[in-house]
Amino acid sequence: MHVSIYKTVSVLSCGWLGESLAIDLLDKGFIVKGATTSQDKKERLLEKGIDAYQLRFEDLNDAMKSFLNSDILVLNLTIKDLELYRQFLPVLEQSPVKKLILISSTGVYQNSAKPVDENSELSESVWVSIENLMKDNPNYQTTILRFSGLFGGNRKPGNFLSGRSVQNGEAPVNLIHRDDCIQIINEIIKQDVWEECFNCTADTHPSKKEFYTRAAKLIEVPLPIFDEKEGNPSSFKLITNEKLKRRLNYEFIHADLLDSLSL
Repeated sequence: MHVSIYKTVSVLSCGWLGESLAIDLLDKGFIVKGATTSQDKKERLLEKGIDAYQLRFEDLNDAMKSFLNSDILVLNLTIKDLELYRQFLPVLEQSPVKKLILISSTGVYQNSAKPVDENSELSESVWVSIENLMKDNPNYQTTILRFSGLFGGNRKPGNFLSGRSVQNGEAPVNLIHRDDCIQIINEIIKQDVWEECFNCTADTHPSKKEFYTRAAKLIEVPLPIFDEKEGNPSSFKLITNEKLKRRLNYEFIHADLLDSLSL
């Protein structure tokens, strides 16, 4: 069982990543609250032992306050409406939550010819604004996890670019398996690591052409078509995970992206 000073974790929301995370946390002995917009999903979560709530992000009501009666909040949303985060913030500040894990994206960085670490130049992504709004708050401590593209389970990389015309085939791929996302979140909680920001991406960065061609062949779908004549060869970035591995002493479950395709 997971040994932690924290007892309750709320996961907003329980989608493709969040549901698997909630189940994993439950298995490790946490009391887990999970939010979903779907009544069917709520029933499924309840059956698995998760304290499930049917909530939208903008539902700033008693149910949301009950959901936020927790030690830790994992804010795992694809919503990019900054105003909704502004409206949510006072409710979070007034809640018992003392630790926030904010799931962000390596899309916050500008393209770069140099490897991209946590101090690299940021883009004008809305995620930058969301991070800035939510962090450095006296009411709770935040750790930001910037995930690269997610895969695993039924999310097969072979489908991502299948049959599409693709430029910059030699650009490096930045992806992370769902298993690693879940384990990294567990390590943040277990090791009590807060007020940090980490890039979360696999160790290897094969080219788009090599990776997605192999991925499509493995699941027997149409191959991507790589246009070698067009595109900007410098319009890419290679995300480094060195800080994460060093700070958490973390070893990736799926470190090699090409090897992970055959699992």
